[in-house]
Amino acid sequence: MLVIPTLIFYLVLHLTSVSLPIFTAAAPHPSASLPHRTLAGISIIDTPIVRAAQAYAQLHCSPGTYNHVMRTWLSGVYHLSHNSTLASQVDLEVHALGLILHDLATHHDLNAEFVSRYRRFEVDSAVAAANFLRSYLQSHPEEKEADVFAIYWGNELEFSWGRPGGEKMGVTDEEYARVVKEFSREVGGGEGGGILEFVAWYCRFKPESTYRDTWMQPFGEMLVPGYSAVGHRLLDLNLAAAGVNVSKYLDRL
Repeated sequence: MLVIPTLIFYLVLHLTSVSLPIFTAAAPHPSASLPHRTLAGISIIDTPIVRAAQAYAQLHCSPGTYNHVMRTWLSGVYHLSHNSTLASQVDLEVHALGLILHDLATHHDLNAEFVSRYRRFEVDSAVAAANFLRSYLQSHPEEKEADVFAIYWGNELEFSWGRPGGEKMGVTDEEYARVVKEFSREVGGGEGGGILEFVAWYCRFKPESTYRDTWMQPFGEMLVPGYSAVGHRLLDLNLAAAGVNVSKYLDRL
């Protein structure tokens, strides 16, 4: 789930033909003057496209996944509140969109909208987000500019929080507690078990999307009987392309 906000960010830039900003201290970003509201104790951007993205995510995500994406967004906003230099370079609408829309294709149903048979769910989610953004922006032309660093850390804080050595990027325990209180981790399986069930489904029903050294592959090997990436790994493909017969080498050992 870490890569998808980055993919969506670049899709927004592609759709709106905006170049990356130079990361230097500056006055507050123009998006800071757009309408805001308070949620989980922090002021968040509250524009039509952001509200539309929230509604779209809530429509297409499970309750647990919706809470996850909202936590990543709010954690990311708290992160920005502790880094004025970064905040001055970040378009808050793009920041919100990259995090709210990053898990649209996570339904555990091969016939579900957005879910393909062979693509990784991160890619399916990026395609779904791009289609939503393209449709919205065609009827609401807007210019966008943002720093992918900020989008990345909103999502990363969701996984690094509480992990030994995990980064907090200035976000306090009290601030993060507000986020979790507003969008509970108990929805959708709670701590631990939810992520295991989430990943195991892909390893069981979309194994082709988990091979080639993805972060999900070790979960499949641990959780799913009969799961094996052997023959599908990048190593296997490279050896086959080079005509290397591994079994003959092993026989000589």
